[in-house]
Amino acid sequence: MRKNHVLHVMKSEWKKTRKTPVQLVTMLLVPMLSVLFLSWCLSYVMVLVNRYSGAVYFPEEISAEEMETEFSEYYSVFSFKNGTMDDAKARVSNGKVDCALVVEDRFIHIIYDSSILTSPSALKEAKDLGLDISYLLAGRQYYNDAYEIYPEVETIDMSSSADRLEGYLDRVGGVIGMIIFLMMASNAMALSARTITGEKERQTFDTLVLCPADLSKILIGKELVMHLEIFLSGIVGFLAAIAGMAIWSPKEFAAIDENGTEVFGAVLAIVLIIFAASLVITAIFSIIGSAFAETKKASLFSSAGMVLISVSAMLPSFVSTDLVKYFPLSNWTPVLKSICKDEFSYTPIFTALAIGILLFGLSMILSSGLWERTSE
Repeated sequence: MRKNHVLHVMKSEWKKTRKTPVQLVTMLLVPMLSVLFLSWCLSYVMVLVNRYSGAVYFPEEISAEEMETEFSEYYSVFSFKNGTMDDAKARVSNGKVDCALVVEDRFIHIIYDSSILTSPSALKEAKDLGLDISYLLAGRQYYNDAYEIYPEVETIDMSSSADRLEGYLDRVGGVIGMIIFLMMASNAMALSARTITGEKERQTFDTLVLCPADLSKILIGKELVMHLEIFLSGIVGFLAAIAGMAIWSPKEFAAIDENGTEVFGAVLAIVLIIFAASLVITAIFSIIGSAFAETKKASLFSSAGMVLISVSAMLPSFVSTDLVKYFPLSNWTPVLKSICKDEFSYTPIFTALAIGILLFGLSMILSSGLWERTSE
Protein backbone atom coordinates (compact mmCIF):
# COMPACT_ATOMS: atom_id res chain seq x y z
CA MET A 1 0.00 0.00 0.00
CA ARG A 2 2.78 2.43 0.83
CA LYS A 3 4.34 1.79 -2.56
CA ASN A 4 0.98 2.33 -4.26
CA HIS A 5 0.56 5.69 -2.50
CA VAL A 6 3.95 6.87 -3.71
CA LEU A 7 3.25 5.69 -7.27
CA HIS A 8 -0.13 7.42 -7.21
CA VAL A 9 1.47 10.71 -6.20
CA MET A 10 4.16 10.30 -8.87
CA LYS A 11 1.51 9.71 -11.55
CA SER A 12 -0.44 12.72 -10.32
CA GLU A 13 2.62 14.99 -10.35
CA TRP A 14 3.71 13.74 -13.77
CA LYS A 15 0.21 14.39 -15.15
CA LYS A 16 0.48 17.95 -13.87
CA THR A 17 3.69 18.29 -15.83
CA ARG A 18 2.15 16.78 -18.94
CA LYS A 19 -0.76 19.21 -18.68
CA THR A 20 1.70 22.04 -19.18
CA PRO A 21 3.71 20.96 -22.25
CA VAL A 22 5.03 24.47 -22.75
CA GLN A 23 6.68 24.36 -19.32
CA LEU A 24 8.11 20.91 -20.01
CA VAL A 25 9.54 21.95 -23.38
CA THR A 26 10.92 25.15 -21.86
CA MET A 27 12.52 23.17 -19.05
CA LEU A 28 14.40 21.05 -21.60
CA LEU A 29 15.15 23.87 -24.05
CA VAL A 30 16.76 26.16 -21.47
CA PRO A 31 19.73 23.87 -20.66
CA MET A 32 20.14 22.90 -24.30
CA LEU A 33 20.25 26.47 -25.62
CA SER A 34 22.35 27.68 -22.69
CA VAL A 35 24.99 25.00 -23.16
CA LEU A 36 25.06 25.51 -26.95
CA PHE A 37 25.51 29.24 -26.50
CA LEU A 38 28.25 28.78 -23.91
CA SER A 39 30.04 26.23 -26.13
CA TRP A 40 30.01 28.72 -28.98
CA CYS A 41 31.32 31.49 -26.72
CA LEU A 42 34.18 29.36 -25.39
CA SER A 43 35.17 28.14 -28.86
CA TYR A 44 35.09 31.72 -30.15
CA VAL A 45 37.28 32.89 -27.27
CA MET A 46 39.84 30.16 -27.96
CA VAL A 47 39.95 31.09 -31.66
CA LEU A 48 40.22 34.75 -30.75
CA VAL A 49 43.14 34.09 -28.42
CA ASN A 50 45.07 32.36 -31.20
CA ARG A 51 44.29 35.05 -33.77
CA TYR A 52 46.75 37.88 -34.27
CA SER A 53 47.97 40.41 -36.81
CA GLY A 54 51.21 42.29 -37.39
CA ALA A 55 52.78 45.03 -39.49
CA VAL A 56 56.24 45.66 -40.94
CA TYR A 57 57.55 49.21 -41.48
CA PHE A 58 60.38 49.89 -43.94
CA PRO A 59 62.32 53.11 -44.56
CA GLU A 60 61.40 55.08 -47.68
CA GLU A 61 64.32 53.73 -49.74
CA ILE A 62 62.94 50.18 -49.53
CA SER A 63 59.83 49.33 -51.52
CA ALA A 64 57.14 47.95 -49.21
CA GLU A 65 55.29 46.57 -52.24
CA GLU A 66 58.26 44.44 -53.25
CA MET A 67 58.66 43.17 -49.71
CA GLU A 68 54.97 42.27 -49.57
CA THR A 69 55.30 40.33 -52.83
CA GLU A 70 58.29 38.48 -51.41
CA PHE A 71 56.84 37.51 -48.00
CA SER A 72 53.03 37.76 -48.08
CA GLU A 73 52.66 34.13 -49.14
CA TYR A 74 54.33 32.87 -45.96
CA TYR A 75 53.43 35.71 -43.58
CA SER A 76 49.86 36.51 -44.54
CA VAL A 77 48.95 38.01 -41.15
CA PHE A 78 51.51 40.81 -41.58
CA SER A 79 50.97 43.97 -43.59
CA PHE A 80 53.93 45.76 -45.22
CA LYS A 81 54.21 49.55 -45.19
CA ASN A 82 56.67 52.41 -45.37
CA GLY A 83 56.85 54.23 -42.05
CA THR A 84 58.77 55.06 -38.91
CA MET A 85 59.15 53.80 -35.37
CA ASP A 86 56.47 56.24 -34.19
CA ASP A 87 54.00 54.82 -36.73
CA ALA A 88 54.62 51.30 -35.48
CA LYS A 89 54.28 52.26 -31.81
CA ALA A 90 51.03 54.10 -32.51
CA ARG A 91 49.45 51.06 -34.19
CA VAL A 92 50.53 48.71 -31.41
CA SER A 93 49.38 51.00 -28.60
CA ASN A 94 46.02 51.54 -30.33
CA GLY A 95 45.51 47.79 -30.59
CA LYS A 96 45.45 47.81 -34.39
CA VAL A 97 48.12 45.09 -34.50
CA ASP A 98 49.56 42.67 -31.95
CA CYS A 99 53.17 43.37 -32.89
CA ALA A 100 55.13 45.38 -35.43
CA LEU A 101 58.57 45.19 -37.02
CA VAL A 102 60.56 48.33 -37.79
CA VAL A 103 63.42 47.93 -40.27
CA GLU A 104 66.33 50.37 -39.86
CA ASP A 105 69.87 50.50 -41.18
CA ARG A 106 71.43 48.12 -38.67
CA PHE A 107 68.51 46.82 -36.61
CA ILE A 108 65.13 45.20 -37.03
CA HIS A 109 63.01 46.09 -34.00
CA ILE A 110 60.08 43.96 -32.84
CA ILE A 111 57.53 46.07 -30.95
CA TYR A 112 54.69 44.65 -28.86
CA ASP A 113 52.68 45.37 -25.73
CA SER A 114 52.58 42.36 -23.38
CA SER A 115 49.39 43.64 -21.75
CA ILE A 116 47.41 43.30 -24.98
CA LEU A 117 49.28 40.51 -26.78
CA THR A 118 46.81 37.63 -27.19
CA SER A 119 48.98 34.94 -28.77
CA PRO A 120 52.61 33.98 -28.16
CA SER A 121 52.70 32.73 -31.76
CA ALA A 122 52.68 36.34 -32.90
CA LEU A 123 56.15 36.97 -31.46
CA LYS A 124 57.54 33.71 -32.83
CA GLU A 125 56.34 34.49 -36.34
CA ALA A 126 57.60 38.07 -36.04
CA LYS A 127 61.07 36.78 -35.16
CA ASP A 128 61.03 34.37 -38.12
CA LEU A 129 59.95 37.17 -40.43
CA GLY A 130 62.63 39.50 -39.07
CA LEU A 131 65.28 36.84 -39.73
CA ASP A 132 64.06 36.33 -43.28
CA ILE A 133 64.06 40.08 -43.93
CA SER A 134 67.61 40.36 -42.62
CA TYR A 135 68.73 37.62 -44.99
CA LEU A 136 67.06 39.33 -47.92
CA LEU A 137 68.44 42.76 -47.13
CA ALA A 138 71.97 41.35 -46.64
CA GLY A 139 71.88 40.14 -50.22
CA ARG A 140 69.47 38.13 -52.30
CA GLN A 141 72.13 35.67 -53.33
CA TYR A 142 73.10 35.08 -49.70
CA TYR A 143 69.44 34.67 -48.90
CA ASN A 144 69.05 31.97 -51.57
CA ASP A 145 72.28 30.23 -50.60
CA ALA A 146 71.27 30.18 -46.95
CA TYR A 147 68.09 28.31 -47.73
CA GLU A 148 70.07 25.76 -49.74
CA ILE A 149 72.62 25.23 -46.96
CA TYR A 150 70.38 25.23 -43.91
CA PRO A 151 67.88 22.39 -43.52
CA GLU A 152 64.18 23.06 -43.58
CA VAL A 153 62.42 23.44 -40.25
CA GLU A 154 59.76 20.86 -39.42
CA THR A 155 57.45 21.19 -36.41
CA ILE A 156 56.52 17.95 -34.68
CA ASP A 157 53.70 17.94 -32.13
CA MET A 158 54.42 15.27 -29.53
CA SER A 159 51.00 15.51 -27.92
CA SER A 160 48.52 12.74 -28.65
CA SER A 161 44.85 13.16 -29.51
CA ALA A 162 44.04 12.17 -25.92
CA ASP A 163 46.36 14.90 -24.61
CA ARG A 164 44.70 17.52 -26.82
CA LEU A 165 41.27 16.35 -25.72
CA GLU A 166 42.33 16.52 -22.08
CA GLY A 167 43.64 20.05 -22.62
CA TYR A 168 40.28 21.00 -24.14
CA LEU A 169 38.48 19.65 -21.08
CA ASP A 170 40.85 21.57 -18.80
CA ARG A 171 39.77 24.78 -20.53
CA VAL A 172 36.04 24.25 -20.94
CA GLY A 173 34.97 21.05 -19.15
CA GLY A 174 34.51 22.58 -15.72
CA VAL A 175 32.61 25.58 -17.05
CA ILE A 176 30.31 23.43 -19.20
CA GLY A 177 29.64 21.11 -16.26
CA MET A 178 28.90 24.04 -14.00
CA ILE A 179 26.40 25.46 -16.50
CA ILE A 180 24.67 22.10 -16.92
CA PHE A 181 24.36 21.65 -13.15
CA LEU A 182 23.16 25.24 -12.69
CA MET A 183 20.48 24.70 -15.33
CA MET A 184 19.44 21.54 -13.49
CA ALA A 185 19.42 23.52 -10.24
CA SER A 186 17.30 26.31 -11.72
CA ASN A 187 14.75 23.70 -12.83
CA ALA A 188 14.90 22.15 -9.36
CA MET A 189 14.27 25.53 -7.76
CA ALA A 190 11.23 26.14 -9.98
CA LEU A 191 9.86 22.63 -9.46
CA SER A 192 10.38 22.81 -5.70
CA ALA A 193 8.60 26.15 -5.53
CA ARG A 194 5.68 24.83 -7.56
CA THR A 195 5.22 21.33 -6.12
CA ILE A 196 6.41 21.66 -2.49
CA THR A 197 6.34 25.26 -1.26
CA GLY A 198 3.49 26.02 -3.65
CA GLU A 199 1.13 23.63 -1.85
CA LYS A 200 1.10 26.01 1.12
CA GLU A 201 1.01 29.22 -0.90
CA ARG A 202 -1.96 27.91 -2.90
CA GLN A 203 -3.55 26.82 0.39
CA THR A 204 -3.92 23.24 -0.85
CA PHE A 205 -1.76 21.74 1.88
CA ASP A 206 -4.77 21.17 4.16
CA THR A 207 -6.35 19.04 1.43
CA LEU A 208 -3.25 16.85 1.35
CA VAL A 209 -3.56 16.30 5.10
CA LEU A 210 -6.96 14.68 4.51
CA CYS A 211 -5.50 12.21 2.00
CA PRO A 212 -5.27 8.54 3.11
CA ALA A 213 -1.53 8.59 2.43
CA ASP A 214 0.97 10.07 4.88
CA LEU A 215 2.42 13.46 4.04
CA SER A 216 5.86 11.87 3.92
CA LYS A 217 4.71 9.47 1.17
CA ILE A 218 3.24 12.37 -0.79
CA LEU A 219 6.47 14.30 -0.49
CA ILE A 220 8.51 11.29 -1.60
CA GLY A 221 6.36 11.00 -4.72
CA LYS A 222 6.87 14.69 -5.47
CA GLU A 223 10.63 14.41 -4.97
CA LEU A 224 10.93 11.38 -7.25
CA VAL A 225 9.12 13.14 -10.08
CA MET A 226 11.20 16.26 -9.49
CA HIS A 227 14.35 14.15 -9.66
CA LEU A 228 13.23 12.56 -12.92
CA GLU A 229 12.62 15.92 -14.56
CA ILE A 230 15.96 17.31 -13.32
CA PHE A 231 17.76 14.21 -14.59
CA LEU A 232 16.17 14.62 -18.03
CA SER A 233 17.24 18.27 -18.19
CA GLY A 234 20.82 17.20 -17.34
CA ILE A 235 20.84 14.62 -20.14
CA VAL A 236 19.57 17.24 -22.60
CA GLY A 237 22.25 19.66 -21.44
CA PHE A 238 24.99 17.08 -21.94
CA LEU A 239 23.74 16.19 -25.43
CA ALA A 240 23.83 19.90 -26.24
CA ALA A 241 27.45 20.07 -25.01
CA ILE A 242 28.40 17.17 -27.29
CA ALA A 243 26.63 18.85 -30.23
CA GLY A 244 28.41 22.13 -29.52
CA MET A 245 31.76 20.33 -29.36
CA ALA A 246 31.09 18.60 -32.70
CA ILE A 247 30.14 21.90 -34.37
CA TRP A 248 32.67 24.36 -32.93
CA SER A 249 35.54 22.09 -31.82
CA PRO A 250 35.63 19.38 -34.51
CA LYS A 251 39.28 18.42 -33.90
CA GLU A 252 38.66 17.70 -30.23
CA PHE A 253 35.43 15.87 -31.11
CA ALA A 254 37.30 13.69 -33.61
CA ALA A 255 39.88 12.91 -30.92
CA ILE A 256 37.17 11.08 -28.94
CA ASP A 257 36.91 8.44 -31.66
CA GLU A 258 40.68 8.42 -32.33
CA ASN A 259 41.38 7.59 -28.72
CA GLY A 260 39.40 4.37 -29.00
CA THR A 261 37.27 4.95 -25.91
CA GLU A 262 34.55 2.36 -25.37
CA VAL A 263 31.38 4.23 -26.28
CA PHE A 264 28.96 2.19 -24.19
CA GLY A 265 31.09 2.40 -21.06
CA ALA A 266 31.65 6.12 -21.49
CA VAL A 267 27.95 6.82 -22.02
CA LEU A 268 27.00 4.72 -19.00
CA ALA A 269 29.57 6.52 -16.83
CA ILE A 270 28.29 9.94 -17.88
CA VAL A 271 24.66 8.97 -17.33
CA LEU A 272 25.55 7.76 -13.83
CA ILE A 273 27.36 11.04 -13.11
CA ILE A 274 24.34 13.08 -14.16
CA PHE A 275 22.03 10.75 -12.22
CA ALA A 276 24.09 11.17 -9.03
CA ALA A 277 24.24 14.95 -9.56
CA SER A 278 20.46 15.12 -10.01
CA LEU A 279 19.99 13.22 -6.73
CA VAL A 280 22.10 15.77 -4.85
CA ILE A 281 20.45 18.76 -6.55
CA THR A 282 17.00 17.36 -5.78
CA ALA A 283 18.02 16.79 -2.16
CA ILE A 284 19.24 20.38 -1.73
CA PHE A 285 16.17 22.07 -3.18
CA SER A 286 13.63 19.73 -1.65
CA ILE A 287 15.01 20.64 1.79
CA ILE A 288 14.91 24.36 0.93
CA GLY A 289 11.38 24.07 -0.49
CA SER A 290 10.12 22.15 2.54
CA ALA A 291 11.66 24.52 5.08
CA PHE A 292 9.58 27.53 4.05
CA ALA A 293 5.91 28.24 3.49
CA GLU A 294 6.55 31.18 1.12
CA THR A 295 8.34 31.09 -2.19
CA LYS A 296 10.02 34.47 -1.61
CA LYS A 297 11.77 33.21 1.51
CA ALA A 298 12.71 29.93 -0.15
CA SER A 299 14.23 31.76 -3.13
CA LEU A 300 16.68 33.58 -0.86
CA PHE A 301 18.14 30.30 0.38
CA SER A 302 17.92 28.83 -3.12
CA SER A 303 20.57 31.34 -4.18
CA ALA A 304 22.89 29.83 -1.56
CA GLY A 305 22.13 26.41 -3.01
CA MET A 306 23.08 27.63 -6.49
CA VAL A 307 26.40 28.94 -5.16
CA LEU A 308 27.09 25.61 -3.44
CA ILE A 309 26.43 23.72 -6.68
CA SER A 310 28.59 26.01 -8.82
CA VAL A 311 31.51 25.84 -6.35
CA SER A 312 31.25 22.04 -6.18
CA ALA A 313 31.29 21.76 -9.98
CA MET A 314 34.39 23.98 -10.27
CA LEU A 315 36.21 22.37 -7.32
CA PRO A 316 38.57 20.22 -9.48
CA SER A 317 39.92 23.41 -11.05
CA PHE A 318 41.25 24.53 -7.66
CA VAL A 319 41.86 21.26 -5.79
CA SER A 320 44.33 18.71 -7.13
CA THR A 321 43.40 15.85 -4.80
CA ASP A 322 41.89 12.67 -6.28
CA LEU A 323 39.14 12.66 -3.65
CA VAL A 324 36.99 15.01 -5.73
CA LYS A 325 36.24 12.23 -8.21
CA TYR A 326 34.27 10.41 -5.50
CA PHE A 327 31.76 13.22 -4.89
CA PRO A 328 28.75 14.07 -7.04
CA LEU A 329 28.96 17.42 -8.87
CA SER A 330 32.72 17.58 -8.25
CA ASN A 331 33.59 14.43 -10.21
CA TRP A 332 32.42 15.76 -13.59
CA THR A 333 35.76 16.91 -15.03
CA PRO A 334 37.97 14.15 -13.49
CA VAL A 335 35.73 11.40 -14.88
CA LEU A 336 35.53 13.03 -18.32
CA LYS A 337 39.32 13.31 -18.45
CA SER A 338 39.74 9.68 -17.37
CA ILE A 339 37.29 8.64 -20.11
CA CYS A 340 39.36 10.53 -22.69
CA LYS A 341 42.47 8.63 -21.56
CA ASP A 342 40.51 5.35 -21.64
CA GLU A 343 41.55 4.85 -18.01
CA PHE A 344 38.28 5.43 -16.19
CA SER A 345 37.02 3.11 -13.47
CA TYR A 346 33.48 2.61 -12.24
CA THR A 347 34.62 2.51 -8.60
CA PRO A 348 34.62 6.30 -8.02
CA ILE A 349 31.47 6.66 -10.11
CA PHE A 350 29.56 4.08 -8.05
CA THR A 351 30.93 5.71 -4.88
CA ALA A 352 29.58 9.08 -6.02
CA LEU A 353 26.27 7.43 -6.87
CA ALA A 354 26.09 5.86 -3.41
CA ILE A 355 26.79 9.24 -1.81
CA GLY A 356 24.06 10.80 -3.96
CA ILE A 357 21.53 8.12 -2.94
CA LEU A 358 22.48 8.58 0.74
CA LEU A 359 22.03 12.36 0.56
CA PHE A 360 18.74 11.92 -1.30
CA GLY A 361 17.47 9.51 1.39
CA LEU A 362 18.51 11.87 4.19
CA SER A 363 16.80 14.76 2.40
CA MET A 364 13.55 12.79 2.27
CA ILE A 365 13.63 12.31 6.05
CA LEU A 366 14.57 15.93 6.76
CA SER A 367 12.21 17.38 4.17
CA SER A 368 9.26 15.38 5.52
CA GLY A 369 9.78 16.79 9.00
CA LEU A 370 10.25 20.34 7.72
CA TRP A 371 7.24 20.13 5.39
CA GLU A 372 4.91 19.11 8.17
CA ARG A 373 6.45 21.52 10.67
CA THR A 374 6.03 24.62 8.48
CA SER A 375 2.30 23.89 8.26
CA GLU A 376 1.81 24.28 11.99
